[in-house]
Amino acid sequence: MPECSPQGPRTRRQKRLAEEGSECLAVTSKEAPRVRRRKTSATSVSLFVRWYNPSGKTKVSHLVLKPIETVDALQGISKNLVEKAFPVAERPDYLTGPEFYKFTPAEEFMSLPGDIARTEFRLVMTHEGWEYCILERDLGAHLDSQRNMLVTVIEFESTALMIGQLGLRVNLIAYPVVSVKKAFLDDMENQLKTDPNFKGQLGTSKC
Repeated sequence: MPECSPQGPRTRRQKRLAEEGSECLAVTSKEAPRVRRRKTSATSVSLFVRWYNPSGKTKVSHLVLKPIETVDALQGISKNLVEKAFPVAERPDYLTGPEFYKFTPAEEFMSLPGDIARTEFRLVMTHEGWEYCILERDLGAHLDSQRNMLVTVIEFESTALMIGQLGLRVNLIAYPVVSVKKAFLDDMENQLKTDPNFKGQLGTSKC
């Protein structure tokens, strides 16, 4: 490796190596070397929905969640469903209150796979490529007394699709708003970024 100095290469060999791409950096006492700081990767959250039918079979859907400031920021079908189900004057605090983060799935709706006997939600946080389950519970607000996560569930039918002389309707389901308590999510994110032994809720749930 060629020797570098503030005045440049001293020999023909060093000059030739410098011209071929060797890089010389002169550091004086007046200028400290720059330090490259590693950027902290952002975290993201997603919702896993597991449906159980009466015979015990399951189907899992992975919904990527996008943050929204308020429910008024909803678009498309999600906006129409929430406006019809929750008039502005009757909206609950988890849709309007500042103590909740609001998210909406990238996938606006899904078709129901027949009879559903039970629905299970898992809230997952992703950081640096790793997934951490931070909350798990079944459908039903009464099952989350601390109200850490409240999921808006709306079932509806599709517009009739005509096949010949027959009209076909499909049962659909949407989760237009997922509300997560700020104190809970901030605490989970802080633990994830500061505790090297953080494993999510593996010790207290079936995540």
